[in-house]
Amino acid sequence: MAALTTVLLAGCALTPPGAPQPALAQLPDIDSQVQRLTFVTGERQQVLLGVLRHQDQTLRLALLSPQGQRLLTLVQDDQGTRFLPDANIEPPFSADWLASRLSWSLWPAQALRQAFAGSDWRLADSSAERRIYRGPVLVARLSGDRDCRIIHDLESDYRLYIATLDDNARATDTCPTP
Repeated sequence: MAALTTVLLAGCALTPPGAPQPALAQLPDIDSQVQRLTFVTGERQQVLLGVLRHQDQTLRLALLSPQGQRLLTLVQDDQGTRFLPDANIEPPFSADWLASRLSWSLWPAQALRQAFAGSDWRLADSSAERRIYRGPVLVARLSGDRDCRIIHDLESDYRLYIATLDDNARATDTCPTP
């Protein structure tokens, strides 16, 4: 499982780091939320589970195998962004890179604009989608709603489908993938 996850996510490592992060205080608290994360790269798909929580100025994302084995935990707090040392995989991307992709999806648009101010990064958004640019280059498109968010990272050549799972949603597919 770990080797397969590393291979499928290897494209993520190609993205240069450096997107400014919004302040944690600008993200509303999030009770523990279980999500199905479907990574699509080329012809391959990898499904993981994610448990996301933001409380007391700490954001945590635990990535789990479909069987429930914890693979990796991302922590972002006043000490910075990092992976906890007891990971079961060596990710092909940095903690900062993963945190930036989370911020594009979770934070309010105004918080992203403030974080990007004075940098090469820019947010363009509409009611249908968010577009993230570095200079003139379109880096990512984000669309969807609370039940199904899609991050299309053009630089890393993958799509991530994020389906919120709750007791009602477990029975139905709230975020169909291709």
